[in-house]
Amino acid sequence: MYREQPEELVPRSVAELTADPAWMVTRTGTTGQWLTAERVVERNGCRRRIGLTPIRPGAVALMLWADGEVVEHLRGTEAEVCATAHRWAAELLSERQP
Repeated sequence: MYREQPEELVPRSVAELTADPAWMVTRTGTTGQWLTAERVVERNGCRRRIGLTPIRPGAVALMLWADGEVVEHLRGTEAEVCATAHRWAAELLSERQP
C-alpha cells in the first residue's frame, strides 16, 4: 500500500523557526519581543550565520554571512523570511549554496 510521506513543516514565524534549538533568539528585556534570531552553520571550514531582525511593523530583514561578510540579504514578511531562513539552513546543511 502506498503511503505519502508527510510534508516537512516550514516555519512561518520566529516562534516556529526557533522551535529548533539550533536557533538562538535575543529578546527585549521589557516586552519580550524578539530582536534577533540567528543560526550558525559550519561546513567544510566555512562558518555561515543566518540572521533575522524586525525592521518595521510587518517587515523583517534576513541576512546570510559567510566568514563574517554579508553575502545575501532580503526583506519580507516574517512568514516569508522564516521560510527562506529555514530553506537556507537546510541547503547549507546539505552542502548546497542558497
